Amino acid sequence: MKSHRLFVLALTLLCCQGATSQARIKNALIVESQSAKSESVNPFAFQEELKEKSVWMAVAYSLALPGMGELYAGSFSTGKYFLMADAGLWLTYGAFISHGNWLRNDARAFAQQHAHVLLNGKDDQFEVNIGNFENVEQYNQQKLRNREYSLLYTAPEYSWQWDSEAYREQFKSLRIRSDEIYRNANFLIGAAVVNRVISAFMAGRAAAAHNRRVLYEGAWQLRVLPLGGLLATHGIELKVSKEF
Repeated sequence: MKSHRLFVLALTLLCCQGATSQARIKNALIVESQSAKSESVNPFAFQEELKEKSVWMAVAYSLALPGMGELYAGSFSTGKYFLMADAGLWLTYGAFISHGNWLRNDARAFAQQHAHVLLNGKDDQFEVNIGNFENVEQYNQQKLRNREYSLLYTAPEYSWQWDSEAYREQFKSLRIRSDEIYRNANFLIGAAVVNRVISAFMAGRAAAAHNRRVLYEGAWQLRVLPLGGLLATHGIELKVSKEF
């Protein structure tokens, strides 16, 4: 009788242990299934992340518009600064050109009023000459002494006569200031070109780094996991996976 009770007790313990193990396995399968579902919510976005980028395309985009290559390569956090720098440089260039044109037009109006000269259809060198000489006779005499006969002004529409030396100097000063502003504007164009080159270089690097990540994520991976947790380990589990 006593042995019969012991047999029933042992059978009950074995059944409980089996039920517990089945419950653990079922819970683990549920958690694994939920994890797989959460990882595959947007398969299209995941495939897009794994798609390789053309380094030359990224470079071309940034050469056309700084920052666009970085946007294409998924690194616009850096590219936005190149885009803002490009916008700032061109806005400053426009302001410089506008100010230079205002000074040049003001100087021309001043010359027409105080040198009695016609500037329509004349080149920039003519404006330089009227700023350096008091009148056309003085200019022609200088060219005759230098034997530069082809540079003489003989037509009536090329004559001028300043009302005073002070007016001539004022016109010359206005013209020099406008020329300096135009030169500074050209420096801004050079800075915009340099900004494009640097942006293209960074975009190429960003595309190359993205492609390396794609190759790494698409490779086979081996993971070793302890069974039962770190404090109650009763075995190890090997997981081999590959991203697609």
